[in-house]
Amino acid sequence: MSPLSTNIQIDQLVEQTISGNVTWRLLISLAIIVIGYIIIEILFRKTRQRIQKSLEDKGKSPKLWHLQAFLPPLRLAIFAVLLRIAEEPLVVPERLAQLLHGLEAFLLALAIVVLAFQLVTLLDNLRLTLPAEFQERFPQKSLSKLKKMLRLFILIGVIAIFIYHQRNILPDWIVTSPMWRYILLGAIFVVIYQAIRVIGKFISDITTVLKDSEENVRLHLLLKAAMWPIGLLLISVAVYSVKEILDLSKTITQISDTTIGVLSTLAIIVFLYRLIELLVYELDRFAQREDNMLDRNFVQMIRLIARVVVIVVGAIYLLRALSGKPLSALLAGVGIGGLAVALAAQDTLKNFFGSLMIMLDKPFSVGQRVLVENYDGVVEDIGFRSTRVRTLTGHLVTVPNEKMATNAIENVGRRPSIRRLTNITITYDTPPDKVERALEIIREILDNHEGMNPDFPPRVYFSEFNDASLNVMMIYWYFPADYWAYMEFTEKVNLKIMRAFEKEGIEFAFPTTTTYLAHDERRPLQISIDSDKHFLTTGRQER
Repeated sequence: MSPLSTNIQIDQLVEQTISGNVTWRLLISLAIIVIGYIIIEILFRKTRQRIQKSLEDKGKSPKLWHLQAFLPPLRLAIFAVLLRIAEEPLVVPERLAQLLHGLEAFLLALAIVVLAFQLVTLLDNLRLTLPAEFQERFPQKSLSKLKKMLRLFILIGVIAIFIYHQRNILPDWIVTSPMWRYILLGAIFVVIYQAIRVIGKFISDITTVLKDSEENVRLHLLLKAAMWPIGLLLISVAVYSVKEILDLSKTITQISDTTIGVLSTLAIIVFLYRLIELLVYELDRFAQREDNMLDRNFVQMIRLIARVVVIVVGAIYLLRALSGKPLSALLAGVGIGGLAVALAAQDTLKNFFGSLMIMLDKPFSVGQRVLVENYDGVVEDIGFRSTRVRTLTGHLVTVPNEKMATNAIENVGRRPSIRRLTNITITYDTPPDKVERALEIIREILDNHEGMNPDFPPRVYFSEFNDASLNVMMIYWYFPADYWAYMEFTEKVNLKIMRAFEKEGIEFAFPTTTTYLAHDERRPLQISIDSDKHFLTTGRQER
């Protein structure tokens, strides 16, 4: 159809409309357009003046409200609405009505484009509100490229939507031609490709700036988790566009549906898998608090469990997207496979659940001294399979968590104090008053001693008659359970006891054999002769 014939047809449609409507209908339509536009313009100017006056009264610049920039798109949109209202009183032929609707849609599309371009311009002000580090990382040149890309995307998108919805007003040779489909598809591919590049670079720059900022760690982790999923979703949109725009065969359509399902599912899986780091960050911050009951090793276990759950559930949904089978059948197959894996990895599972019980019950933690299976040492690491203990001799012992969870463990590191129970032995020839003096000396030394808890006072008693000594039992508790401070205090106590005993003439006993012969006034030696002229000696030995 030539342009000349098209103009003739339009002239004929206009003449039919004028001749088919009485004068008052035409006047009403014209009045709706003129009066309506005047009223809207007056209201708009009054509103602008009041807002500007309000901003001036508050001491703010009227430039903060960019109303002037939004006037053109608003006028276009209002004019399109007035045209549609003015069309109602008229009796319009169907073909002319389609042309008028196309004109109205064109004005609305133009208003949307202009409005979107003005919003893109506001990115300059948005950039100034961002941190200085980001402004340096994303300079004005990069922002200009981003704005150009956004304008291109908006223009192509609005044109594509307009052509699709107003295809009935286009000539038949354009509608029936497949060329526009390929043009639209090419435009969509260009938009998606540029979107992937721009969005990827934009998010990468933001995450690079935010990773060193403690207060923006959450936003950094969230954007990092969303980077790859956004690209996968845009690719799935491209595949969906191909399926919807082109007339594909049934087989290719099924492949396209499968591809869209796989890409969408994979995007969700990747997003959730990376989002686990945000959960771990929050739990790790909570574990660092002094008033919590959560162990940092348990946080790492939660990370592992969450990743396994996401991978397993994601694999099930990926299989569903690939095979198209119902979810119940896939779950049954996974259950059988899981049972086989569990039977084949019993020891691994035992150690895993043992480590889980250790994390929950917390019988010990890293850095504490424990006694387990005849090993005495400090816990260096609690893994998912085993626990590493550094013995006091320096050797590293690896104990499976299954045994750590089932055996009795003596946690030396959690003792509130260190108790010392020792026996001080003095010689048998020590007089009773000297024994009492020895008790007094020790009690004086331990009275209100360093590291003493009032609920646990020291105890000193004359407790036993040993084979070769008199036994004085001494008990005291040292708070807190600092072993090397306890050893220094013990050394001080021992030296004080030695000096005090030496000054008082109290002798320490040690294993000896004493033979008592003559000249012992308390044990006199007696000799007699029996009737058979044998010598009999009476005496006594002590050990």
